[in-house]
Amino acid sequence: MTPKDPAYCLNPDCGKPVDRSAGSGRPRHYCNDTCGRAYRRAREKSPTPDTLAHNDFADQVADDLTQVIAHIVQLTRTQQPLAVLCLLSFVESDLEDLKAVLVQQARDQRQKNADIAQCLGLAPEQLSRKLSADTVRRRMDSRPLRTRTRVRLPRQAAPLPATAPRTVSAPHIPGQRRPATGGGGMTSSRARDPDRHRGSPAAVLTRALSHLQRLSGKTLRELADNTNVSASYVSRVLSGDRCPSWKIARLLTLACGGDPAEIQPLWAAARGRATTQRQSLPAALRGLHLAAARPHADQLGEHTHLTARAITGMFDGTALPAWEDVEELAHALNAEAQPLRPLWNAACAALAGPSAFTAGPVTEVTG
Repeated sequence: MTPKDPAYCLNPDCGKPVDRSAGSGRPRHYCNDTCGRAYRRAREKSPTPDTLAHNDFADQVADDLTQVIAHIVQLTRTQQPLAVLCLLSFVESDLEDLKAVLVQQARDQRQKNADIAQCLGLAPEQLSRKLSADTVRRRMDSRPLRTRTRVRLPRQAAPLPATAPRTVSAPHIPGQRRPATGGGGMTSSRARDPDRHRGSPAAVLTRALSHLQRLSGKTLRELADNTNVSASYVSRVLSGDRCPSWKIARLLTLACGGDPAEIQPLWAAARGRATTQRQSLPAALRGLHLAAARPHADQLGEHTHLTARAITGMFDGTALPAWEDVEELAHALNAEAQPLRPLWNAACAALAGPSAFTAGPVTEVTG
């Protein structure tokens, strides 16, 4: 009988060879029970997808707060009280979001509930009631649906200064939006109806992969052969019962003739992972477009204030849109916009360099 291959202890502080040649049953992964307990403790310390999502959400809210407060400082120094008052609602909402996610971060770090409550001046039972894990999750889910658009001031108010952050007062691409009808302020859009926003990141990824499979005409068995997994697992992925690893998601995409660059941002959002600068905003928007079964730009224009030309430019990457327009297009595609925020910030930084968040005309991207 051929002896089994040698293995090494999974305890990160040990790593000694483990003899698997003797005995029967499940193979040993560590030297002894002590190493086994150490291995399990180390595994428990690895961040879960929820923990990564909490960390990323806290960073995003803190970045938004920093930019809005910097804008408030500029407006206060130029004595524009109405503009500052308009921004206070953003600050109050951001502070509530930040408090909620910081509480959850402390729980992820195994901090005691009593210590967290003491920091907020609450009784432990009040903290559990006001900021339960479900409450925090609902705030995280609802934030992309709370529109963060440019500030609309009364007519007598002075215009915003030239140093206004792009995230609060983003300029338009010429010919980007259709004229709004009705009175002053921003006309509400059907794309901003919260009842339409049922597309969680996991659901968007499932829809994109399922649409690719339908376009390819391949059977589950053929896809299973292409990805080296079972047909039943492919079925569970395409039905949304399983969120695949990136390796499987990439192989499925390639097997169906799709572009992995369009799927990777959707996969990262579904896994609660931060997007990277290697991923581009246009590719991510095309991924959302794919998940929505690629409706025509004219059809999307009917559900937004955007023109068909502007929507096509956002998919092609020929121009950098304002954040509110990225948000509106994502909502029209029945998806959350917040996972796109890091990609939009990176696009602003790449286009404008160190002054990425100063207002100015949006330039066409050439080359």
